[in-house]
Amino acid sequence: MEGLGTRLKKLRLARNLTVRELAQRAGVSVSYVYAIEAGSRGHNLVKLQRIADALGVPLSQLWGESGHDSDAN
Repeated sequence: MEGLGTRLKKLRLARNLTVRELAQRAGVSVSYVYAIEAGSRGHNLVKLQRIADALGVPLSQLWGESGHDSDAN
């Protein structure tokens, strides 16, 4: 089962976004996005919701809940 960081990276890359672009769109730091993708950071739901919004996906898709295709745009 893939983790949050892997799903986040796949979604980001599927949208042709750099870490910097995603961070700017979500209003979070570049280091925060890198840390989430690396799996080395605790989860802040407010920031994760902002990232999900920036990617155009529901937060549940980042969490990996069933019913969502992680490669969908």
